[in-house]
Amino acid sequence: MLGSRFLYYALLVVATVLWGSSFVFIKFSVESVSGFGYTFYRMLFAVALLTPVVLLRFSRGLFDYRGFVGGLAVGMTYMLGLLLQGIGTRYTLPSTSAFITGLNTVHVHAYCAFVERSYSLDLLASLLMALAGLYMVTAPSGGFGFGEAMVFAGSIAWGAQIVLVSRYGRVAKSYTDFLYGMFLPSLALAPYALVVDNPRSIGLGTWLYIAYLAVACSVAASYLQVIGQKHVNPAIASIIYLLEPFFALIFSIFIYGEKADPVRVVGGALIMLAIFVSARGGAKSSGAGSACSW
Repeated sequence: MLGSRFLYYALLVVATVLWGSSFVFIKFSVESVSGFGYTFYRMLFAVALLTPVVLLRFSRGLFDYRGFVGGLAVGMTYMLGLLLQGIGTRYTLPSTSAFITGLNTVHVHAYCAFVERSYSLDLLASLLMALAGLYMVTAPSGGFGFGEAMVFAGSIAWGAQIVLVSRYGRVAKSYTDFLYGMFLPSLALAPYALVVDNPRSIGLGTWLYIAYLAVACSVAASYLQVIGQKHVNPAIASIIYLLEPFFALIFSIFIYGEKADPVRVVGGALIMLAIFVSARGGAKSSGAGSACSW
């Protein structure tokens, strides 16, 4: 079973690599624009990139209405995740933001265990190992203030997004139409963003950061997430996503010359072991209609 899903695990890992590259660019972006502006302009880039493809599909009668509506449902959680994470990251350390964001895994596992009744001891063991590894990789510091509270609220939204991608992404016939629906709700932030974060006041560097986040971390990574989660249990997917801060550390080492802390390397190894344990053990299926079933 693990071998037949190797490709889909790999797709989720690549998505996590892209997300891991995002933390520093998010931090740079929200130092120049508000969390609302960051979320709106990032999604505006993403929507603009997909619009020509969606219009072409629509003109040919290929538009996937069901997938689009499912994407809209997921988009509300996606917007909240981006917005709350962006607001919170401005007031806390990137390492703390990464750790708290990673708690979305706990939310996903709690949902699968207590709501869907689809869980196993292997998943519980992998969750505990992964959280220990996450703590070692991020080494969070500081107290729990406004920024941390916003990021934690965002982690709940991200957990819901992971579950909903598994539920609605499975029935989508077109990933493009699904993602288009997922990105659209964030454009509702336009009135605030355009007034407070006037495009003319945003520097070129910030535009480049936001463009990268939109293309690589929203469009490309989300394609990989939707395709991968169509075949991977969301509880296992959420464990894989905990590699995000580990990849963020790797990017920091190569780009900014940060030293490789042996403790963080061990933490990354723990998360990788957790992925193996969870993937091998799988989850107890609770029916074809369950978001947490295979």
